[in-house]
Formats: sequence, structure tokens, C-alpha cells
Amino acid sequence: MAFDMYLDDKREFIDYHEEGIFSLINEDDNYPRLNWVWQEYYDDPVIEPNVANELVHELIALRSEIPKDQKHLVLLIDRLLPFFSKGFVLGKAIRSGSD
Repeated sequence: MAFDMYLDDKREFIDYHEEGIFSLINEDDNYPRLNWVWQEYYDDPVIEPNVANELVHELIALRSEIPKDQKHLVLLIDRLLPFFSKGFVLGKAIRSGSD
């Protein structure tokens, strides 16, 4: 996997073919937290609960903007939303690691 995230015993990831999500938001001021994740992608960022909450809201907004020919990115968002939400609700940081 390209980017693994861990919350307690739960694991989620962004695979190589899903990194295209970042080209959709690159330097777009509407997605500051997603841009932060991309900037820190290879430095194994820790996603604090408040950041996870902001990511949930940005992903919800982005979901409706995904081009129809990139349905795999909608599936990615659908996987990430509950994961980031759980980090916020539990008040726990999400650890990450990239290849």
C-alpha cells in the first residue's frame, strides 16, 4: 500500500492508484487539510482528531466533485469517511506510514 493509516486495531489506506485524489485538490484553498496530508504524505503524519474532523468535511465536499470516470475515488472517500470520523469521535490520533 502507498499510504497506511492506523487507529487502534483499525487500518485504512490510500493505494497507489488512488493518489489521483490529490491531483483533484492540489493547491485548492477549499481543501487545506487534504493538501496538508499530501504535503506530509511521505513524512508519516499524525492526524489529530480535530484534523480528522476537518478531513471528513472536506471529503464530503469533494465527493460530489469527483469526475464520473474516476469512480474509484468515490469508493476511496466512502472508505475514508468513517475511518476519519471514528478518529474524531474517539478523540484519538491516526498514525500513518507511507512507502
